[in-house]
Amino acid sequence: MNRFGAFGIHLALSLVIFLFLAYLVVYQWYPDFFFETDGGWRGLRIIIFVDFVLGPVLTLVVYKAGKPGLRTDLSMIGAFQIACLIAGTWVVYSERPISVVYNDGRFSVMSAQDYEDSGDQIPDLSRFPGDAPKWVMVEVPTGLQEEADFRGSMMKEGRLISTAVEHYKPFTFEHDQVRGNPMDPSLIIEKDSGKAVMQQWLSEHGGTPDDYLFYNIASRFVYGYLAFEKETGKLRGLLNLSSA
Repeated sequence: MNRFGAFGIHLALSLVIFLFLAYLVVYQWYPDFFFETDGGWRGLRIIIFVDFVLGPVLTLVVYKAGKPGLRTDLSMIGAFQIACLIAGTWVVYSERPISVVYNDGRFSVMSAQDYEDSGDQIPDLSRFPGDAPKWVMVEVPTGLQEEADFRGSMMKEGRLISTAVEHYKPFTFEHDQVRGNPMDPSLIIEKDSGKAVMQQWLSEHGGTPDDYLFYNIASRFVYGYLAFEKETGKLRGLLNLSSA
């Protein structure tokens, strides 16, 4: 077998591994719009480089039929590729969103690192319904004094309100703190490129801006808004202003 045959076999094996990992990234770790907003594609590129470039190309370079020590060289390449692939996959996995937290008219996409950076432990969200990432909301106390005490305590502790796990409730669109805090779509349209993005989004989803309720989303790589049907509360998609 020549080097191109060895390269082809290595590439085919790498393809099988890639398809499995790509499924995890796209459908399990960064589903739906999270693939765009929180680094799913960037993570996938790490895996593509390690899986398709690093290993097979090294095999193409070093393989020579009958070469002394060839088995050792190939074993070292395989071990090196596996080690890099495990490290790259761990980075992608550890940065995956584990929760989408609503408070004060916005959604924050939270990874495990976001909680740790705030001095909090990574929360166990298994009690909340649905698949990961879990959709939750911070139910802010409604009494004037209680709300002031809550916000003052969070500020004093240097914590983000989105990390107040002890106040987490399952997200519900019908909650007064959600229904009463959408973004005025006219203000979105007034932003740079907002009008063009809104027109494009409506051409794909139908209706007018007044048919939806828009909420800012704080994510790792995208600035934009989540749009919900005003009547049903169904999530219709992401209005991505950072791509304009």
